[in-house]
Amino acid sequence: MTNPSDMRGTDEAAQLQAHSDPAENPVIASVLNDPSLSEQDLPQGDARAIESMGRSELLRRRFLRNRSAQIGMVVFALLVLLAIFAPMFYQYGPFERDLRNALSGPSAYHWFGVNERGLDIFARTMQGLRISLVIGLGTAVLTSFLSVVVGIVAGFVSSKGRWGALADGALVNLINLFLVIPSLLLLMLFSPVLQQRSWLWMIPLLALFAWMLTARVLRAMTQQLVRTEYVEAAKFMGVHPVVTMTRHILPNIASWIIIDTTLGVSGAILGETGLSFIGFGIQYPQVSLGTVLQDYNISAPYTWIPPAAVLAALVISINLMGEALRDALDPTSGASRL
Repeated sequence: MTNPSDMRGTDEAAQLQAHSDPAENPVIASVLNDPSLSEQDLPQGDARAIESMGRSELLRRRFLRNRSAQIGMVVFALLVLLAIFAPMFYQYGPFERDLRNALSGPSAYHWFGVNERGLDIFARTMQGLRISLVIGLGTAVLTSFLSVVVGIVAGFVSSKGRWGALADGALVNLINLFLVIPSLLLLMLFSPVLQQRSWLWMIPLLALFAWMLTARVLRAMTQQLVRTEYVEAAKFMGVHPVVTMTRHILPNIASWIIIDTTLGVSGAILGETGLSFIGFGIQYPQVSLGTVLQDYNISAPYTWIPPAAVLAALVISINLMGEALRDALDPTSGASRL
């Protein structure tokens, strides 16, 4: 078919055809005759495997192929195993005192040394790692749940007429209210009171002041999705709004939620560690990485370098896995190619 915008003459067209003809151009002919580039030589089993590969298998291959993901998984798995099994086999507990070796360096009996109160630093670090992991994972999951509920509902009802606009405005004002509240002061005020009941209260307390920005993003994404054809079709077919949100909207933003939740674990761990370090987080008879660092002695580096290294390794490993997961879920990323 002739292209009307092509103003080339017949001589130029003949010359172009000669350059693209394998018989005239030896470079093209060599490429076409290369047996290593022939589609017929491709293994049929591999071709069928790629065609039948599901989304979960594709994401798994993309994620595991990333070198950052491999490093992050190894470090994170090692820290989790240490947090679970090290306190079971280590000869000292987090509150056992050895005053004779107070403020002594690492040894065969005290792997990370002993602080000036006679407490074993390795035992306290492993116990603190346990609690920090539980608080980080629990806070990230609860924060994502609050963000999903508020963000999706606000974005979905915003197109439901006058009453929907009022409900959306109320939820947006709630988000703005929590954004301007001095969260650090409230955490410092309520944390010691709730710690008297259970240290698990740190999870909802941290999540209460960490969901707002994610909710705003999810609201904007939902407002774009409600204008799509399949959501409009579901609305005209009389599908229940809850079913529409769970079946048609939530799966389309699930990848972003997963990434935000993964990266939120490290943020929650750092938040809890900071509060515990200044004395408003985990309290006795429990211990976290922040309380271990609280007992530092600047003239004895072994009192703070080992727990700080464990905290840094934990946060970095989680961030490495989060970044690799983002690359695997992003179709425009170079790391997402097979």
